[in-house]
Amino acid sequence: MSQLDILHLVQAGFALRDVQALVSSSCLFKARKLLERILGKSTRTIQRLSNLPEQTRLNAQQSAVAFQYAQGLELAVRVFGSQTLAENWMGQSCRHLSGMIPFEMLDTSVGFKVVVDYLERVRLGVYQ
Repeated sequence: MSQLDILHLVQAGFALRDVQALVSSSCLFKARKLLERILGKSTRTIQRLSNLPEQTRLNAQQSAVAFQYAQGLELAVRVFGSQTLAENWMGQSCRHLSGMIPFEMLDTSVGFKVVVDYLERVRLGVYQ
């Protein structure tokens, strides 16, 4: 998909069930209650939304944040070679990121860029 295609999907809003599938594919995302972070709603409210007859969609901002988390995990898997190693790295403080936890940085565009830039440097062997 092109970046423009992704932008159109984000602006239309991701389906709640698609984001739930993303979260369920990651132990880190489940443990850190990513869906609740993205939506700003309780687990119970999200369950009610999931059971509505019409398909619930996230708004554009929530969809953009969900996409950042998915893209961050995808890049970390490419850099570290496995989802387990990527999730371990994402869930712990990183001294090269001023001791911040990468997972907690992905919910803003600036934090996402910092994490992606660092992962690209690691991938290229230039991370000092």
